[in-house]
Amino acid sequence: MLTQKSPGDFSFPKMKLRKEIIVEKHNPKERQIIYCDTGIHRTTWCGPFAVATVAGTDYEPAYQTLRKIRGKRHCKGVSNSNIKVACKRLGIKGEWHKLEKRRIFRKFWKENLEPGKVYIVQVTKHVLVVDTRDWTTIDNQKPEWVAMDASHHWNKKLVHNFFEVENPKFESKCDDQFSFDFDLVA
Repeated sequence: MLTQKSPGDFSFPKMKLRKEIIVEKHNPKERQIIYCDTGIHRTTWCGPFAVATVAGTDYEPAYQTLRKIRGKRHCKGVSNSNIKVACKRLGIKGEWHKLEKRRIFRKFWKENLEPGKVYIVQVTKHVLVVDTRDWTTIDNQKPEWVAMDASHHWNKKLVHNFFEVENPKFESKCDDQFSFDFDLVA
């Protein structure tokens, strides 16, 4: 049902996804919460979570890689170039694309994302992973694969940049997990 008018120009069918369905794919999970005698809480940051997801690893190796790249003791507020270098060190190829005009997430995906690919999307002060092979998202705030339109970022966040992942290290396992209702968009 996906049609291509010209290279890079796709028309998408109208999709209605069952929002309660969660896809069983690689999930790095959150960091183990540890309180020590100093009262330090181990936070799961969005940058290392996104890198761990596309690299198919646990959270901790991605966190330690980004920590070494930054040269700081934590990974709060990693830059796009930090994410690209960390992906490269973990065997992931890809490229950042800057938007000419920032778009709200629900409008952004139709204009910029191609079906069958995986992306790290930078929204306002946050990053998340989008899998267009089955139109799902995951991030550290809700560490489960959910339908894109069920994401809590759907209507709230502006997209600034996106990283197109050439070789994600996880497979899409959604064969019969979604029920799609396609209507042609006029």
